[in-house]
Amino acid sequence: MDASHSTKRCLTYSSNSEDEEENPPTFEVVMTDSYINYDDLYIPRKIYKHLPPTVDTALLHYRGKEWYVDMSVGDRRRFKAGWKVFVLDNYAKRGFTVKFTLVDVAPLYVDFKVELKGEGTSDNNPVELIRICIVIFYPTIF
Repeated sequence: MDASHSTKRCLTYSSNSEDEEENPPTFEVVMTDSYINYDDLYIPRKIYKHLPPTVDTALLHYRGKEWYVDMSVGDRRRFKAGWKVFVLDNYAKRGFTVKFTLVDVAPLYVDFKVELKGEGTSDNNPVELIRICIVIFYPTIF
């Protein structure tokens, strides 16, 4: 499997159908250039069973703010219009991990709590900068 194909899949998926209130369905993705540059992020098929087939709006919660994002319906569910606004507002970059937790399913929308981890977010350890100094010695002739 080549790298471009593997980036379309989610990193992890978890759901315990017996106890969804305590352990709601989640999935994680690693941000790629296509997820950043286009208004679209594919939702894993395993999450579909938790989403009403006709609901086409998602509400994303992150750091006390909300973003409304259109979702496609049908065979290949994905976040569409509004996704890029979320990415730009939160300075998501390639390589960041985004975790989605389904917290509510209402008749007109689904509600996801979002966690964003990567360099530059408060959820990551600070980056240590190292300065390298190169000294070149030339031999002197006496």
